[in-house]
Amino acid sequence: MQLHIDVPWILQVAEVAGANDPAPDDYGVPVAAVARHQAELLQREVYDGPYAKASALVHTLGRCRWLERSNLAVAAATGVMYLEAAGISVKPTRDDAIALKDLLLDPTCTAEKINALLRSWPRAS
Repeated sequence: MQLHIDVPWILQVAEVAGANDPAPDDYGVPVAAVARHQAELLQREVYDGPYAKASALVHTLGRCRWLERSNLAVAAATGVMYLEAAGISVKPTRDDAIALKDLLLDPTCTAEKINALLRSWPRAS
């Protein structure tokens, strides 16, 4: 299943998850996140499957500063909402959310590491 989201979708998530944050400082970041999760090389998807696509979104939105104070919350919410839209209901615990925050703050953070973390999150029943 190919699920592609767009910038307005990310901005809606940011409006909810980033409550009370002013308008984005850099609209290029969500534009880049959309392009990244849809990326193809030699007619093959760079990020194959919903977890990989969610990880690319989370990595771009969480590592690139574009909101005044809610980058990490919006990045996490985007990942959860993307997986939900792809038919994968996850129910991260507080510890899962803290692990994602810590990973996003780590300079060695990659989309692959985020992918592994998202896959470890408990599924909702």
